[in-house]
This record gives sequence, C-alpha cells and structure tokens, in this order.
Amino acid sequence: MYNVLIVDDEELAIRGITHGIDWSDLPIAGMFAAYDAEEAKELFADNRIDILLSDIDMPNENGIELLRWVNENSPETVTLFLTGHADFKFAQQAVQLDCFDYLLKPIDHAQLKGCIEGAIEKVKEQRQQSEIRSAYQTYYEQWNKQRPVLVERFWQDVFHYRISALANRLEPAMATYGIPLKADSGIRIVLISIEQWREEWSARDEEIMTYGVKNAAEELVLHGSDGHVVQDGSGILYIVFYDAGAETDAAVAERCAHFIGQCGRLLHCRLSCYIGLPVSVQQARENTLRLLELEKSNISGIGTVILEREYTKKAFDGAPLHFHFSDWALLLELGKRRELSHRIDDCFDRMQEHSADYAFMASFYFGFMNMVFQWLHKRSVQPTDVFPNGEWEEGGQALKSIPRLRAWTHQLCALTSEYARQGGKEASHVIEKVRRHIEEHLHEEFSREQAAEAVYLNPAYLSRLFRRETGRSLTDYLVEVRIAKAKSELESTNIRISDIAVSVGYSNFSHFSKLFKKETGLTPQEYRKKTQQT
Repeated sequence: MYNVLIVDDEELAIRGITHGIDWSDLPIAGMFAAYDAEEAKELFADNRIDILLSDIDMPNENGIELLRWVNENSPETVTLFLTGHADFKFAQQAVQLDCFDYLLKPIDHAQLKGCIEGAIEKVKEQRQQSEIRSAYQTYYEQWNKQRPVLVERFWQDVFHYRISALANRLEPAMATYGIPLKADSGIRIVLISIEQWREEWSARDEEIMTYGVKNAAEELVLHGSDGHVVQDGSGILYIVFYDAGAETDAAVAERCAHFIGQCGRLLHCRLSCYIGLPVSVQQARENTLRLLELEKSNISGIGTVILEREYTKKAFDGAPLHFHFSDWALLLELGKRRELSHRIDDCFDRMQEHSADYAFMASFYFGFMNMVFQWLHKRSVQPTDVFPNGEWEEGGQALKSIPRLRAWTHQLCALTSEYARQGGKEASHVIEKVRRHIEEHLHEEFSREQAAEAVYLNPAYLSRLFRRETGRSLTDYLVEVRIAKAKSELESTNIRISDIAVSVGYSNFSHFSKLFKKETGLTPQEYRKKTQQT
C-alpha cells in the first residue's frame, strides 16, 4: 500500500482531488493534504510519503523549492506537479529535478487518476530495485568476508594442479576473487616450513598456533605488501608477493629472519623460510616444487633462511657409510631394543656429521624398509599387524630431514621389537603401559621423556603414537586423569583442597584451581559443596 500527499494552497483544489475522485480501486493506504511547503515537510517527518502531488505557485516556498527538499530528504518519493502555470521555466526546472510528470489545470479526473497509477508503478519499481540492491549489498558483504578464504583456496588449487595454468583459466578466476594479477604477472613465493613445536600441543592447540604463525607471516614478512599467506597443511605455508620486484632478496630475507626469531620466542616453534626467485603466475606451481626440493634437501639447518638464487646443493662428501641392516635385524629378533636404539643414533649421528644429502638418505630408507619387510615376511606377519596405523608409510615425510628420518626409524624399530617381544600383540599394550605409568606417578611432575623411557620408546614417537591411538595428546590425557582423581577426592573425602592438588601433581594451587574450573565449570570448593550436598 502507498501514501499520497497533495499540496496546494487552494482548499477547493485539494477537496476536488481527495473527494472528487474514487481512489478505492488503487492500493492507496493514506491520502494526506497540506496547504503549503512547511506543512508538507511536517507530514514528511511523521509519515512515509510515496507520491507527492504538488502545486508550483504557492506562498513563501514554491513547489520547485519543495521538490529540491524532497529529493534531498525523501529521495524515494515520486513527485508530480499539477499547476495552472504553463511556464516553460518551471517545466524545465521540474524536468531537471527528475519530476515524474508535469500536469496542467484543469485536468480530467480519469487522466489524473491514470497519472497517479503510473506513479504507483514507479514507486513499486523503485522498491523492487531497492530490495535487489539491499540483497546484493548483503551478499557482497558476506562474499567480501569470505574472500580471503576463497583467495587462499585459489592459490592452493594453483599449487596442486587443480586449476589449469592456461591464461584463459587463471585470469577469470583471479578477476573473480579480486586478485590484481594477469597470468604473466611477476610474483615471488616464500615457503615457510614449521619444523618443530617446542611444546606438546593438542591437535586443536597446534591448529590454533599454526594460525598464529600465519598471521605473524602476514604482519612481519608480507609487511603491508600486496599479497596473500596460504596455509597448505603438514606444517607448510606459502607467502605470495603480488609484485615480484617490490622487495629485494635482502629485504625479504631480513624480514624472514626477524619472523623466525619472533615465532621462536612467542609461538614456541622452529621454522625455516625458503625465498623463491621471481616467477610468473603460470610458473607458480613449478616454483613451489623447487622450494619443496630445497626444504627436502635442508636436512641439517633448522631455523634458517635459504634463497633459491644462492642455493647450491651440498654433495655428500664424507667417508662412505655402511648400513649393517643384518645386525639390526638380529637385534630386532633378540628384542635388544636399547642396543638397537644406540645403533640407530650412531648411524644418524654420522649422517649429520657428514651432511648426508637426500639421495643418501633415500638409499638408507630403501635399505631399512627392505630389512623390515624381510623380517615380516620371514614370520608371515602382515605390516598392518605391526604397524596398525600405517606408520611405515610415513617414510616419505620422514625423508625431509635427518631428525625426522631418525625419529621415524626409531618408531618403526620400537613397534617391530615390541611386536616381537609380546608375541605379536598390538601397540595398544604400549599405550596401556604409559597410562599405568601416568597413574602411578600422578603426584610427580610429568616428564614425557620418563614416560617414553618406561616403555623404551623415543619421546617424539610416543607422543605421536599416543595421539594416534587415543585421539588425545599426552598432556590432555594427563590433565584428564589428574582432574578425575581430584574430583573423586573432593566427592568422597574432606582432605584439604590444597593437599588434593599436590597429590595429583599440582604444587601451584592457583594453577590447579583455574585448570579445575576450566575442565568442570566449577572451582574445587564449588564442586565439593555441590557433590557432597547431593
């Protein structure tokens, strides 16, 4: 429904329009009247006026001046003039001010009604356009919020061959996401490799901290330059500079070094940066592969900045190393885990000392896997029986560095010797031992190294194995057990809360209280009061 305002200084003219015409068949909700511009403005202040039918020649302020005011204060109103003055100057001004129609008195009632009906259609059309603009604005705002995610997904598709490198495929996609590049535009890519977390994070915490690394990269390395930071999983991020020539190698390297230091201090992680040469967008995927090769070849440097321009692959120039896998197989058979562990460490220490290259590490990998599978075949054992979570398949990732390959080798040998020692029982027995160790030493300060030593495993491997089998980190499980024990004591005894805290391994009462409330939603005092009253 629509509201109509009639403005005329002659009462007879207003009465003739409002009462002399049958408006009942038009969707008009209200018919308002005013005798001058000032009174009309007051009606505008209190009502939504859809159509204004006004005289031009009025005292104090004429219709043209009123139309100027309406255009500024109620631009959605459609205005018609009904006047007895056939003045070209007035008509010209009305057209310039976007008047809908200019009618001369006297006018046939049917003609006037038809003009009002046309004005109603104009208002209806304007409302529809306004709704479309409003919907568009809403969707645009939503799209703009999602744009960083869409841009990140675009670069992931480029890096992983999910979009063609042809210009006619790249350029429409970049235009859609507002990326100011052409297929042959020069860009620079920096690969960030998260090598080690210094804390034992839960899976959720690690995801949050990786997000922190991403934000730090945007602030400290991208540093206001036009570009995007792309997270690519498995501890790999890419920074894409949209202007390859905007920054020198030295400037980017300096910022990367500062970024590495800040992440080490504030985000508790060690990482390295690999700075690529300028390439076109079409060459981006090949460039990321070269940077990944640099990362793979960097098996001894942690927390470093490496420039593709200056990199020269180091050849393995040390004395030849011999792998005595037959001896290792015998140690596996005899269950001499500790001696085997020493042999593994000795081998990798010599690799590190002689800066073994990727080809040499690959040679070790294939020889070691051959030894393990011969051992399994000899006993008619399936790999899944010994490695229930497919640990032997992670060798490709382990080849990224000597420390990773060392930890993975320890992991496989530990699982294999444990299987041999227990007559083929699954690794879940190891986890059960760790759980018992934690429960027996609940009052002590927890040490991942001591827990690993209790089950003869490498600490890093134990952490991964525990998370893989239980879905929780050792730290999360420890907190769960400690809080469960504290809850039991609070429910069934009157022991002082501070003594309960100490008995479950928390010498700092404030820390215990905060952690307890985080896990249960209640302070220890509130929990005791609630449970002992019921």
